[in-house]
Amino acid sequence: MKVKKSYLLYFLSRSLFLGGGISTLFLYSSKDAYISIILGTLLGIIIVYIISYISNDINTNIHEYLKKNNFLNILIKISFILYILFLIFLLLTILATFLYSYFLVFTPSFISCLPFIFLATYLNSKSINKISSIAQVLIVISLILVFLKTVLLANNYDFNNLLPIFSIKSTNIFKTALIFSILSTVPYITLIDEKITFKESLKYYLISTFTIFIVVIVITIVLGQMVNIYSYPEYSVLRKISLFNFIENIENFISASWFFDIFISLSVCTFKLKQVINTKCQLIPFIISLIILYIVNEYIANNFYNSMIIYKSFPLILAIFLVLLLILFLIKKIYKNIDS
Repeated sequence: MKVKKSYLLYFLSRSLFLGGGISTLFLYSSKDAYISIILGTLLGIIIVYIISYISNDINTNIHEYLKKNNFLNILIKISFILYILFLIFLLLTILATFLYSYFLVFTPSFISCLPFIFLATYLNSKSINKISSIAQVLIVISLILVFLKTVLLANNYDFNNLLPIFSIKSTNIFKTALIFSILSTVPYITLIDEKITFKESLKYYLISTFTIFIVVIVITIVLGQMVNIYSYPEYSVLRKISLFNFIENIENFISASWFFDIFISLSVCTFKLKQVINTKCQLIPFIISLIILYIVNEYIANNFYNSMIIYKSFPLILAIFLVLLLILFLIKKIYKNIDS
């Protein structure tokens, strides 16, 4: 049975919202962040369409597509490699800071994140279809966990926390919408050579953004004006769950969906890195990931100042990559159509 690669889009779209991503939405839009998500989703649909439009013209893997050594192909390849490396850096930063903050405070991030790199390396040694098969199973579990979060927090809901709406400047709402559209679509470029139709891309993009919308509105209903206080507002809200008043710490189980997002996204990124540099050696993406993890461990994960710099700047850097790569791929598409 053919496995749909579009399952991967669900995890890629969610992967940058753990901790810093969600906090950034609240930073600029406060309680109106859910309004920004609605607007950001509309903007994101346009970006998804452009990526799908470019993808229709790519009939082979990314290495073969850029095999000819002309200036444009070299520029695209370099930009694409840097983009993937930065995504891996972000994913490991998000994972390391979260594990250090809440789970493994006394364990170096280099050790706590290492299993994820081993698993991603093992999975990218297979094929994109194998990664998609894992994603097909995990997406069901992830959606169940989103449902459980929403239901188990019902006792803490205060819908008055949603009022008043439009309590901040409209410019902040649109700024947050733009950030949301970027964070939720930029990882899609990793699969630009996989011929995923716009219909399939849109389906899983909407499912993904809907789950983020649910998470943000639940946080807002529970925390109200305090949404800006926490670095990891979703995890802080989940700690309020007490099942039957005697089962505690259930948040550690429910938060597993975040690890699915990171794991699948790391697997896709390292697989595409291996593909674009045209190597079958598993050691190369593994060693590169280890070097990035070492940098994260030494300079980011345990350093609040440096991590704040990253969280404040990464949406802009991703926006630059998004615009640059889309323009370059569109230029190549135009030249290819002219030549044919």
